[in-house]
Amino acid sequence: MKTPLKVRVIEFFIGNARNKFTSLVLAVVVWAFAFGNTGHETVIEGEISVIPLSDNQVVVKQEIAQTRFVGQVGDRFNGRVRISISGPRNVLTRYHESTPLLSGTIRAERSGRLILGTGDPFDLPSGLSIQSIDPSSLNVVVDPVVKVEREVKPMISGTPGPGFVLYPGGIESEPKVVLLEGPQSLLEGESVGVLTQEIDIDGISTLNLEQTVELVIVGNEAGLVTIASGSPSEVQVRLEFQPNLTQAQAEVSVRYIVDEEVDLDIRGDRTIKVTVSGVEEAVREWQKRVELGTFYLLVKVTNTDGENRNVPAEEVRWLEGSLPQQISRDQVKLERIILYSAQSPEAPVENEQK
Repeated sequence: MKTPLKVRVIEFFIGNARNKFTSLVLAVVVWAFAFGNTGHETVIEGEISVIPLSDNQVVVKQEIAQTRFVGQVGDRFNGRVRISISGPRNVLTRYHESTPLLSGTIRAERSGRLILGTGDPFDLPSGLSIQSIDPSSLNVVVDPVVKVEREVKPMISGTPGPGFVLYPGGIESEPKVVLLEGPQSLLEGESVGVLTQEIDIDGISTLNLEQTVELVIVGNEAGLVTIASGSPSEVQVRLEFQPNLTQAQAEVSVRYIVDEEVDLDIRGDRTIKVTVSGVEEAVREWQKRVELGTFYLLVKVTNTDGENRNVPAEEVRWLEGSLPQQISRDQVKLERIILYSAQSPEAPVENEQK
């Protein structure tokens, strides 16, 4: 049975309208997904390192030249930036979640204005692009790298022990100079130097001291100057000291001693001049002991049969402990002691009888 024409016409229009409506809904969904997922923008915190284009250069100065939110114009650039990135929402969201801090590098070829948005400082995934970077530009100074020699200056602290001083000119280092490497603008003057780590000589009581110490670069606040490759980072420092002694002289009593049961008539010097040298405190103590009579000289005598003799210094003694401990025998200088005679008291009588 054939469908009436009227029914067929109605079905044609109704079916066509349904298909068109379905197509329209699908088109709206596709459009919303396609265009609603693009054109999104977000701000990510980041950091940019400014490095020279050549290994023979170094960036010595970088200041903010133009900014809206980060720092002020003229401030030293510390690398922190705000980056506005756009792209599909889903890609942008995933990237933002996985990369909380974006890191990049930009090369400076010469001194002057450096635009941070030039080139491709960041490795962004496909579909994302940088809209802006704040600060947007810097003023940079790029210097050539040079090498210069600098004298090593040892740093000494403290005071030597009693009786010693650091000999003038008695400070030497080996090597005497080292090679520094860094920006020409810093090394062309004398503002950058090389010192040693501090050597403490407090209480030192020796004539020579040697220490191996590390080197310290001064005037290098930015850390751009280094010790050149092949040059040592430590040196050997030799210090020479000399005695710093006080001298004093006094009349010291001379006492003659003989063996037991020996009786001699002794005629000789009863006092002589004695000179001692040593640290001031010890010399003063020695003078005090001489005045009190606790320091005196001892000479052992045998019968000389009336002959006189000069007493050798090595035969002169003193009571143990009477000389201050800080003064050695070598620091005691004696005047000559003359023994005019040493003989038995009976000897003159026997001669008269003969």
